[in-house]
Order: sequence, then C-alpha cells, then structure tokens
Amino acid sequence: MNNKSLLEVIRENLKDGELPDSFSLPKEDDGDTNKVKWADGALDGVMIFHMRRSEISDEQMDIVSDAFSMLDDNEKVMTRMKDFFAKVSPLSGIDAIQSYILRNTQTLDANQVYSLANDCIFSSDVNMVKLGLLIVEIFNEPDDQLKDVIRTLGSSDEFTIFSVFNMMSWENGNQEVFELAKRVHGWGRIHAVERLEPETEEIKEWLLAEGINNTVISDYSALVVYEKVNIAEILKNSVTDAQLEQISRVLISMFSEGPVGGISVLPENDAIDMIGDYISQAETHLLTGDTRNLLGTISEDKRFEMYAEKCKEILERNCEK
Repeated sequence: MNNKSLLEVIRENLKDGELPDSFSLPKEDDGDTNKVKWADGALDGVMIFHMRRSEISDEQMDIVSDAFSMLDDNEKVMTRMKDFFAKVSPLSGIDAIQSYILRNTQTLDANQVYSLANDCIFSSDVNMVKLGLLIVEIFNEPDDQLKDVIRTLGSSDEFTIFSVFNMMSWENGNQEVFELAKRVHGWGRIHAVERLEPETEEIKEWLLAEGINNTVISDYSALVVYEKVNIAEILKNSVTDAQLEQISRVLISMFSEGPVGGISVLPENDAIDMIGDYISQAETHLLTGDTRNLLGTISEDKRFEMYAEKCKEILERNCEK
C-alpha cells in the first residue's frame, strides 16, 4: 500500500479543486479475490441508507478505553483502534468514540487527544484518517490551516461525510458544505446534499439544477432535493422552461422508487395535488425529453389515473407541433 499520507495522495490528484472521476484512494490488497472492493464512500453510503446501525457492545468499548489509555504513544493508540475498527466501522462508531472522549475529559489530556487526531489525519490508513476527523470535530472551530486540510480530505468521496460533519459546526459551515458539494460527484455529493441547508436562493437553484447529479444513483438525492427546494410550492407559481426540465428530472428519479423511497413517501393527497400542478405547468411549456418521459410515466401510474387522459392529450398535442 502507498506509504504516502492519504492527504498527500488527494492533494497530488486535485485539479481545479476537484478529483478526477477516475480517482480512487489506494486500496490494500490482501490477496482475497472474493472480497468486495468498495468504491470510495460506497460502504458508508450503503450503511447509512440500507443498514440498521448496530449497538456498540461493552467489549468493543473496552477496546476504545484500552486504546485511549496509551495516549503517550499515538502509534499504539492507532494500532489498538484498528482492532476496534475491525469490528465497528468509523461511521458506526462516531457517537461512541466522541461520547467516550467527552465523558472522560477529566482523565484524558486534551493536548494528547488533539495530537492523536492530528497524527491520524496525516495517516495512510483510511480508518485512521476518519478517526482523526471525528476527534477533531469535538474540539473548537479549527484554524485556517486545519480547515484547509479538512476541505482537501472532503474532496474524496471516502471522507466527504466526515468533513461535512466538521464543517456543519463552523461559523460559515453551511456555505462550506455547499462549496464542497459542488466539488464532489459520487457518494460525497449525496452526503453533502443530504446535509446542505437551502438557506439562500443560490443554494436552492443549485440543488434543483445539480442536487441529484451524482455518479451513483440520482434516486438517493431526489426526495431530499424535492423537499429542500419545495418543488410543490414552486409548481404553484410560474416556472421557466429550465425549471420545469429540472423538476421533471427530480420527479423522474422519485418515480423510480429504486434503492430508496421516492414519490410514495409523500402523503397521497399532497402527491396528487403536486402532480396536478406539474401537469398544468407542462401544458404551457415546450416539452423536453424528460418532461415527455415523466408525463408518460404519470399516465401509466394507477395512483394518478385521474390525470392519465390529460397527460396523453398533452403528449399528443406536443407531437403535432
């Protein structure tokens, strides 16, 4: 495995603040050809969306306690924490590790804990970098140098969510999450969009235009974007051709009902009203491919059979133009 720190690897591959789509963190080859090789950020993503978080056992917490009893030697701490992460992923262990540190502030030396976090962040081991990021999160807002390190690590889909957790507590945190969301395109974008607050018109416009655009599956962010930009309310007012196309793309992903819930998550009457407003908008706009596809989907969906004939009428009229 590459002996460079993962921070160095990421920095060397950044171009205009972004990593190329082909980038992947160096993976340790243990010779097991049957072992699943996860894309950067994929395992954490699957855990968040598809797995129930498991309880941390007392035996597992004893490993954490044992590790932090060796704070005079960071290498020993990290070696012991690798035993913990062999049983519990860093994402699943965040709350337990942070709570342990905060419960034991009287006995744990803050400077030593911070030193450990710093060494972890500059590690060549993925889980150790995550450990460093989750420890740094419980300290006061970092200086500009460490912020830059966290931004850089966040450029990798593998670390985006851990960087976002840090950024959310910064003074200008939501803007930081927004800037990071624009620079990542895989699982990192999904995680950033999930936690991005639509507090400005710029963010709302970006979410509608780009929020579901990721290299994984757009469905993961469709319902989130729908709710954050309030598509139901947008459809009650005049929309532009571009907005209708963007809304169509979001709704298509919601109708997919693929790996996560979509249109079915909405209260039935709210969904019916929203689709009615969408169809009213479609009547007054030049239809794009996405809009035509969505109208076709609606016309065949029994939940919205009251709109079936109207959808077909709009599609036929559009074909005649």
